Amino acid sequence: MLRKLLLLIPLFAVLQAMADQPSRLDTVISTMDEEERAAQLIMVYFSSPGFVAEQGFGAVLLMQNMIKDLDSLSARLRTLQQRSRIGVLVAVDQEGGRVNRLKHLPQWGDLPSAATMGSWPLERIESEGRRIARLLKRIGIHMNLAPVLDPSHDHQGNPTLIGNEQRAFGRESAAIAARSRAFIEGFRSQGVLTIVKHFPGYDVAQHSDHEIAVSHATRQQIAANAEPFRTVAPLVDGVMISSIRYARLAADPAVLSPRMVAWARKIYPDRLIVTDDLWGVALRRWINPAADGKEYPDADLLKLVRMTLDAGNDLLMITYPEKALLMKRAIAGWMRTDPRLRVRVDRSVRRILAAKARAGLL
Repeated sequence: MLRKLLLLIPLFAVLQAMADQPSRLDTVISTMDEEERAAQLIMVYFSSPGFVAEQGFGAVLLMQNMIKDLDSLSARLRTLQQRSRIGVLVAVDQEGGRVNRLKHLPQWGDLPSAATMGSWPLERIESEGRRIARLLKRIGIHMNLAPVLDPSHDHQGNPTLIGNEQRAFGRESAAIAARSRAFIEGFRSQGVLTIVKHFPGYDVAQHSDHEIAVSHATRQQIAANAEPFRTVAPLVDGVMISSIRYARLAADPAVLSPRMVAWARKIYPDRLIVTDDLWGVALRRWINPAADGKEYPDADLLKLVRMTLDAGNDLLMITYPEKALLMKRAIAGWMRTDPRLRVRVDRSVRRILAAKARAGLL
């Protein structure tokens, strides 16, 4: 009997940790003021440990020009975590092929694309994911904005941007789901979070960061493209919303559409919903077609941020650090005057902190 009781102790510990987590997160949130909560919603381009820690941003994004000297980068990331009151999610969009953020590192410059891996056995795809995740974890990276679950061809059979760039695992939803699942399992084995993209499926040839892209796919085709996102949902930590406008479903780009974000939320009720770069030209032009470049009016950017929040997104990406400060202050101000937004922001903060707990940052 004693032996049986001892065997149950680990299970009791797990169940207790699961029961305690909501109260732990609520306790952390209760210690945060409006600006600290607003800052958790922002993923900013990594500039310096001091700036990010001082401002309390929730996440940072690394690009390939930052990943050259591993010892130096790891030291800077350790400094970031040591100076931050709440651990910071460190993210990268490491897909492979043309989107290889590790390309400046010796022996990592020629990683296979999703299109190449699409011809591999599933066990080999998982092994490749595990190998990459092991390196990311050693660097101090907790979250990969990958894999891509988008189709290689649109509803008319033409190659999409993702297909042309060899970033798609395949053409059919079932194949995409199986291959991406194997890639995700490799990351899960190393404790690295994954954010799949670009919901509900990137099915146009235009680059949605650079120009307003519109999909005329039918509801049925869009639903088919979204099926891999549903299949892998139990395995991942969040989803990035597309900046494409799906004309038959919504009047705005998906990331700004409450209807489209609500669809994603139904599939990912307790995981992160992440935007693409809000400094992308296309989204800024959607708000103000006459504005462009770094002289883009702050009022227009804040209108874009408010639409993004009202749509239901959790983590807002911005690659312009100075604008991240503007966003933080604006969100905090809105929270003080809008109780409903405050409640919504707190829900997002709770999801972000839960992701940090899974990454070992709390």
